[in-house]
Amino acid sequence: MFVDEIKLTVSSGAGGPGSVSFNNLNSKTKPSGGSGGDGGSAILRVNEKLPDLSHIMSNSSLKAGNGGPGLKNFQNGTLGENLVIEVPKGTQVYIDNEMYADLHDNNSSFVLLTGSKGGRGNYELISKRNPNPQICEQGVKRKSLDIKLSYSIYSDISIVGLPNAGKSTLIQKLTNSKAKIGDYEFTTTSPNIGVLNNSESLITICDLPGLLEGASDGVGMGRRVLKHLRNTKFIIYLIDPINEKFNISSQISMLEDELFKFDVNYQSIKKLIVVNKSDKLSTPNEEYINISCLNENGIDELVSRIQDVFQYDLPLIYSDFHKIVLEQEDYFIEKIENQFICSGELVTNMINISGNKDSVLDEIFIRFEKSVLSREINEMGAIDGDTIVLGNLEFEYKQ
Repeated sequence: MFVDEIKLTVSSGAGGPGSVSFNNLNSKTKPSGGSGGDGGSAILRVNEKLPDLSHIMSNSSLKAGNGGPGLKNFQNGTLGENLVIEVPKGTQVYIDNEMYADLHDNNSSFVLLTGSKGGRGNYELISKRNPNPQICEQGVKRKSLDIKLSYSIYSDISIVGLPNAGKSTLIQKLTNSKAKIGDYEFTTTSPNIGVLNNSESLITICDLPGLLEGASDGVGMGRRVLKHLRNTKFIIYLIDPINEKFNISSQISMLEDELFKFDVNYQSIKKLIVVNKSDKLSTPNEEYINISCLNENGIDELVSRIQDVFQYDLPLIYSDFHKIVLEQEDYFIEKIENQFICSGELVTNMINISGNKDSVLDEIFIRFEKSVLSREINEMGAIDGDTIVLGNLEFEYKQ
């Protein structure tokens, strides 16, 4: 089954915890606890051999590996294994309905989430203030992200038209493909791909499901169909001259309205208007290419026109695009009477320390004083004696 959209939850690996240990060197006790390994990153990688997204289970949760714990004798933990998700060329990444990547380059990669940092062991926490720390950091927790992957087919030519215009029959005549055909609407419910053997190159042709009026607003399969024009170089409007609702000119207008309303950049794609079922017309319109897929009239002329167009390299309207995913430590401060309650990732990482209790509390207090939390609480009007809450810790505020 052809799959062009899926939703996933991806997670980076958690950082491994640091360790507390000491070695006796030259009759002196020295900190020797290793740091935890960084967690694995969540990465998308283009594989041009993949036909769609059907190899990935939709609504699944995929996780990178966690970093290993720090060990004694200065040994750091192992790095977590990266999560690498292979996607076909032409995949877009959406976060909260906003596009963050459009992947076109073969073998290109996009880092969704960087692996979480491993916690520092007591060896890396040595400072002038504390030359023999009895504490270590626990490592940053894994981060998660809900994403949507949307795949748009690559083709040299896309055939666009109303249902039952003869698109699948035309692609059969041009490429000898085995597209499903029938004299009823919506025979094609997913794109069909065929190849026209040009004298100098192979030309890929895509037959898309039929469009209805209002397609750009989501009528029928409209938006799912229209997105596949992102990665095409040339469009054939296939017109049904005996359609009971739309004549030739109104079909052309309707198709262009839907395409350009969906994406104004589609105006830049070269187009050719082809009228099918010319055998049903008493006087074919000479303004367009007239064909009959039924008796193959005009097919050779159409092939010749296509070959003329593809003597030159036609550009794609979109190229590789990456937008940085911001991975900021968030925090929240809520004032309730004389209490300032702090929460969020910044707070979690600030208090994520283990070891000697007094040393842990001293380190947390120093980190708080140096942080943006202290500055903002001061700006919020904190006075001596107010209570600061960091997770499950409480202490008295002093300026």
